[in-house]
Amino acid sequence: MHSSEGAQSSIDFLTGVVIFMLTLTYLMVQIPSIFAPFQTQSTDLQPVAYRTGMILVEDAGWWNDCGNGQGGTNWENVSRDNVCRVGLAANKHNPSNFSELMNRGKICVLSENKIKALNLACTNQTTHNWIRDRLGLNITRIYAYNISLQHLNSTTAEPMFIPNNTHPALCIGNRIPKTTEVEKMERLVAIEGDSEARRMNLDDSTNTSSINLILPELSSFVIRVGPGDFHDANRTADARVNVTLNNTKHNNISVINKHNESGISGLYVAGWHAFNKTVIDSYLCNSNNITINAAWCNVSYMWVNRSNWGKSAANSSMPSAKLVVCIW
Repeated sequence: MHSSEGAQSSIDFLTGVVIFMLTLTYLMVQIPSIFAPFQTQSTDLQPVAYRTGMILVEDAGWWNDCGNGQGGTNWENVSRDNVCRVGLAANKHNPSNFSELMNRGKICVLSENKIKALNLACTNQTTHNWIRDRLGLNITRIYAYNISLQHLNSTTAEPMFIPNNTHPALCIGNRIPKTTEVEKMERLVAIEGDSEARRMNLDDSTNTSSINLILPELSSFVIRVGPGDFHDANRTADARVNVTLNNTKHNNISVINKHNESGISGLYVAGWHAFNKTVIDSYLCNSNNITINAAWCNVSYMWVNRSNWGKSAANSSMPSAKLVVCIW
């Protein structure tokens, strides 16, 4: 009799253990689904918002025409079909390496040209999706976005956009919802004016060339003569470049005067030749007439205009603002 009671107790004990394990397993399966509606999406949204902001403020963007084997960072000037990636960073000036000049972005220094192009690109649902795809917001899932350029004292409750005439300089994407979780990322930036690089070539019939440029207020102006830019190897000693400036503050100041005559090593060592910073700060006005005269050499030159939004964003030649990225 005692043995049957002991066997029954063992069965009851094992039954209790099985019921307990089944109950525990059920709870472990069900508890996550019970609290799922209260879980945050921030784990997913935060890195996406950070990555989007990083692309915009640290990358100059890229376009590529596979058919012709061409590409570059000036995506704002080419067909949208060839744009691989949009970025707002201004091209970095690297006097020691011309090949990198148009290939690198200034971190947190945005190009006014690229800002205007991105703002104008977002006109309808098709272009809205085009921007979303070029920012990688359709990889793991399709994200909604809102991107804007705002004053430093702007807030979520009272956003104050950097103006371009009567409209925001940059405000694109979806309307930010009030009932959905939104991840907001801000990056402090400076705004650089339009920049452009060009090249002046001598033709086969002449050994001299000149050009007149009417440029707005500048932050830099540089010219470059490379190893392969001398028009005639037999006349390298005669190569010369002279750049003069004429504006309302100063008349005909020779800001760059390099030549190789009489053994003077000016252009013979190829490289960059730039405006003196004192000249830029003291003499360059809202409008500048710059003349480049070259002999026996080809010249590449680049200028960067000061931002037209300087007085709007901050009273400085390179205004400060914040790029606000919202993802949900």
